Amino acid sequence: MRSATQGAKSVSRAAYLLSAGLAVLLGCGAAHAQDLREIQARNAAAHVLEDARRDVLQSQIAASDARERAQTQVTLRDLNAALTTGPVVLKDIAPPPVTGDAMLSDAEFNASMARLERLTQAALEQGNGRMRAIRPASEPKE
Repeated sequence: MRSATQGAKSVSRAAYLLSAGLAVLLGCGAAHAQDLREIQARNAAAHVLEDARRDVLQSQIAASDARERAQTQVTLRDLNAALTTGPVVLKDIAPPPVTGDAMLSDAEFNASMARLERLTQAALEQGNGRMRAIRPASEPKE
């Protein structure tokens, strides 16, 4: 009987130690989970702050761009006014109007650049034709 009692005591002692070990592990696991939740909360707060900082920076950039566009339009308007009303009128045609939308789409910009390239090439060909028409002084006169 004694061995049965000792066997039961050792089984209950083993069960007690096993349950105590599990309680410690679960307690550590719960503390670890709490630490992870705190880390996640800090990271989420840091992301919110970063998003807010990025939004403020984008609004500052947009405001700066708007100021630059407005200043450019004022400068262009002044230059256009001086072009037709200054002490020396450089053109006989009215200056193009300054539009409110200074931003061109990519297609419009590419079309403008292609037109500018065509006009440049035409002017270059015309100038080259004039230069070819001039006889050098070294050529004999007929």
